[in-house]
Amino acid sequence: MTGWRPPLDAPPVPWPRIAESLRLPQSWPNPHKLSVRIPESPRRAAVGVILWGDAAGARKIVLAQRGFGAPQHAGEIAFPGGMVEPQDRDLPATARREVAEEIGLSNGLWELGCFPDGVAKARVRFTPVFFRWEAPKPTFHLDRELEQALMLPLAPLLDAPWTTERLGRQGLVLDVPRLELDLDHWAAPLWGATAFVLKAWLDVLKTCP
Repeated sequence: MTGWRPPLDAPPVPWPRIAESLRLPQSWPNPHKLSVRIPESPRRAAVGVILWGDAAGARKIVLAQRGFGAPQHAGEIAFPGGMVEPQDRDLPATARREVAEEIGLSNGLWELGCFPDGVAKARVRFTPVFFRWEAPKPTFHLDRELEQALMLPLAPLLDAPWTTERLGRQGLVLDVPRLELDLDHWAAPLWGATAFVLKAWLDVLKTCP
């Protein structure tokens, strides 16, 4: 199967449209939970959904690829994030701390809001916290467990060739989005809980004027 090769650049998605995509789920019957799965652990987690752009809007979304020797989720593409720690004031604070630890970003992140929670492989409930980032020259300082940081153009993801993968979890059968990526001499799928949350948000974003 040939993977999707995104363009190097794309038109910006205006920030008011991004804000509307985070506001709309507040009217859903369950505005705080995206996944119907029940997590096995009572602990909570948060991830940082970083939208890089400029005054015109969001141009790219930041993802991280786990190292192939990482103890968990080896080689997988995911949002930077992790478990809540006692010193964290709230879930956005968890996301900020993890983003700083994993990809070295601690300044210039403007919190935009949260999207309903996903469940990572049925173990932990995690909250996606969205950030606006306008660094003129984006740079990263990666944790040793990460292979690389990725910046995918946002607008083309709306119409990328997503497919679905049927997975069984806790007696439930779920159709989970999947996108095969082809990026400069390597290929990897965007799948699992990360793709589940990302595609759900993109679907909401598509409805926003």
